[in-house]
Amino acid sequence: MDFAPEETHLALQRMANDFARQEILPAVEDIDRQKDPAVRFPAALLEKGSRLGLRTLALPEERGGGGADLLTLCFVGEEFGWGDLGVASTFAQDWCVSRALGGICGEAQFADFSSRFAADHAAHLTRTELSANPPAENWMPYAPDAEEADEDIPAGAASEGDGWALSGFASHVMNGAAARWILVSVDSGDSDDSVGEEGRRAFLVDAAEGGGPRVSRHHDPMGMRSCQDVALAFEDLRVSDSSEIPCESGAWARAVPSFFALPASAALGCARRATEHATGHARERVQGGKPIIEHQTVGFMLAENLMEMTAARRALQAAAWAADQDGFNGEVPDLRESYLTRVFVSEACERIARRSMEVWGGAGYMTEAPMERFVRDMTSFMHSGVMMNSLRARAMPLI
Repeated sequence: MDFAPEETHLALQRMANDFARQEILPAVEDIDRQKDPAVRFPAALLEKGSRLGLRTLALPEERGGGGADLLTLCFVGEEFGWGDLGVASTFAQDWCVSRALGGICGEAQFADFSSRFAADHAAHLTRTELSANPPAENWMPYAPDAEEADEDIPAGAASEGDGWALSGFASHVMNGAAARWILVSVDSGDSDDSVGEEGRRAFLVDAAEGGGPRVSRHHDPMGMRSCQDVALAFEDLRVSDSSEIPCESGAWARAVPSFFALPASAALGCARRATEHATGHARERVQGGKPIIEHQTVGFMLAENLMEMTAARRALQAAAWAADQDGFNGEVPDLRESYLTRVFVSEACERIARRSMEVWGGAGYMTEAPMERFVRDMTSFMHSGVMMNSLRARAMPLI
């Protein structure tokens, strides 16, 4: 086993770090302070990254992308997460869905999608599942428009002529309003929970055709504020027959590692930057006649950060490397490792962010200090996409 960085990894890592320093960092403070969640999405910033080839890194080279494997994407994702967890999560979502489509679509279908996605620098991707009822959290008694809660819409995909009509709700869809293509799955009544998607009917919805789904709510998360969090309503949305994805047996399973490893790599970057701020502050802040980094309590916290961050990074890289090897060999990846690695890395990063804030003492949670945003971002991350105990539950039958 050898997942040490190669020159390709290091070159892309340097490019991503330069982009984070020069483009992401100067922009994210203003984005974070925006009051209206509907206008926070940094489309111009992401387009700059796209023109450098960063948005399409996960596409094969012959399809106009960078041809990066999962391990390479983890190196790049950490650098973006160092810049901003929300921006990194948007790129990670594009990579995840790109890799998933490469595994589950037919060759002609994927070629058609890839050519259009690579050519449109403003295009982004997302993924969601449809449910029959508007999720309870979309109706909030304290919200000004709470009385305008959506009516129930039966979830499903009905065949109509030469296409399909999609109906249902989707809650907390990352970048759902900005996405050009949405990978939608609908329960066909024969779902396998250990894989999460087998037995579901899937479609690739082009939101530019037919108007796309309706955005029924822009949520306002406490962190990751550069990343959209919306609720979508599919109301008999017409899609063509060519939009359906065949979902061959085992195809979804091969997509699982990307959906869990890449967001975790972004979280690792956020934790790394929090630790850097904490360490710098501890070297400069003097109490009792010496820098607080020389106080045992503070030193212990920083040592704990380094220990957890190193272990989390190695665990993530090992899982990504193993998934790449399975992909090269045409084997189904170890889903248990994907689930549990995401849990381990995510929870370690949340602890690192909180511990780093504590190093700053009473000043740490003030909005003028940099630390509180890392804690907000990691708290939002832990509640976005999938809950950690849900992944533990998925891993249980595989033990």
